[in-house]
Amino acid sequence: MKLKGWAAVIIVVVGVSVFLMLRATVFCEECNRQETEIEKDATNAVYNLKLTLSETKEFQVAASINVTNDSADSWSELGFYLVPNAMNSEETPLYEDENLLIEISSVSVNGEDAEYKLDNNEFLVELDTNLEPESAVKVVVDYSMVLPQNGMRLSQVDDNFYLAHWYPMLGHYQDGWDIKDYNPTGESYDTDYGDFTVSYDLPKDYLVASSAEDGIIEAASTGTVKGENIKDFYLAIMNPDEWETETVQANDTALRVFTPLSANMVEETSELAVESYLYFEENIGDNPFGELDIIGNDGYMEYPNIIEVAADEGSQESVLVHEIAHQWFYFIVTNDPYNESWLDEGITEFSSSLFLSDLYDDDEYGFWGASTAEQYYPPETYVNLPLDKFDDNTYYSTIYGKVPMVLKAYFDENGGRETALRFLSAYYAEFQFGQVNTEEFKEFFEEYFEEDQSKFLNSWLK
Repeated sequence: MKLKGWAAVIIVVVGVSVFLMLRATVFCEECNRQETEIEKDATNAVYNLKLTLSETKEFQVAASINVTNDSADSWSELGFYLVPNAMNSEETPLYEDENLLIEISSVSVNGEDAEYKLDNNEFLVELDTNLEPESAVKVVVDYSMVLPQNGMRLSQVDDNFYLAHWYPMLGHYQDGWDIKDYNPTGESYDTDYGDFTVSYDLPKDYLVASSAEDGIIEAASTGTVKGENIKDFYLAIMNPDEWETETVQANDTALRVFTPLSANMVEETSELAVESYLYFEENIGDNPFGELDIIGNDGYMEYPNIIEVAADEGSQESVLVHEIAHQWFYFIVTNDPYNESWLDEGITEFSSSLFLSDLYDDDEYGFWGASTAEQYYPPETYVNLPLDKFDDNTYYSTIYGKVPMVLKAYFDENGGRETALRFLSAYYAEFQFGQVNTEEFKEFFEEYFEEDQSKFLNSWLK
């Protein structure tokens, strides 16, 4: 959801906490269900990540990454995002005193020491010999990290550790490596799909949740998890004394729920998670992954196969539904979040608003959050702008408000909710496990409705 910091405060101010927990059956139209299979050959990066946490709360990471050149160009360097390097007050003023400490000890390519450049979160590894198309190299990066207490995203909270974008993430190559500086307004890292093997060694037993399939919820000090075709890899390490847990089933997917022990909300969170997950799967398309983890840590954020949601029942409804919808739009259908965040955030908010509207048979209630966001501050005319063209206020009102409200207005005049869901289902089927951009969205929209849609599309997409 990316409603962190300023946006999370705005949501509270405008009254998200008044939402009720969901209590209803799932609207199901089986004919709209799309069966999906994970495409095994879609990745060009294979990650083997070994993580060790010391008694003094320092992480040691050994990241081994096999990279295949899947472009038509010859590569003289490899472009990674190393976001931890930007998570300090010098690189990112919003972080103030929440400085993450990182130190690289070695970088090698095919076993030989390699030169590299590190600026903000841009991590360029130089190659002695150009990497030709369809050829591969092995990059190994060893480094240490100490996480900031109560930081944003990559953070330690008491004896819990939340590891987002914690490893060298291969960028998405398009006519070069375009690694933008880290921007906390939204997600500024554009990554492709990869295959992951992640091993962890901890000083005591913790609950571990990750972007892979972790299995039965039980505390452990060591383990190895694996996942294929994952856009980026998140890992949470949690003190078992602080959490209430439950595993519930939604079709073929296990939903593993972690809520604060003091909140007494695991049952309500689980029910809401199942209802919304089933709705999206049965109306938009099958999610091929077997597990989704849900952590109630007030993170308000999505990652592949794992989400961070509210830590209190009163704020849970809109946050949880939105973050679950992101598994369809951000993860399985992906986009460049720096230049076109409307494609994941805006469409996700539209999808979650449809769910709430259907559940209560009340469009005003279902789109209340989007409508409030749009009215909070005058939105931009065009929504497909890069992050650096927004300020905090216009980003929130444009992406979370204007996009879903523009789409709502269109479908209100063209078939209503059912037509909207059929369109989203067809869009999901067309672009899953691929990156879509604005022009491709516009072309698909025109083809789907089989008539000129340029007046509508050009009024909000430049």
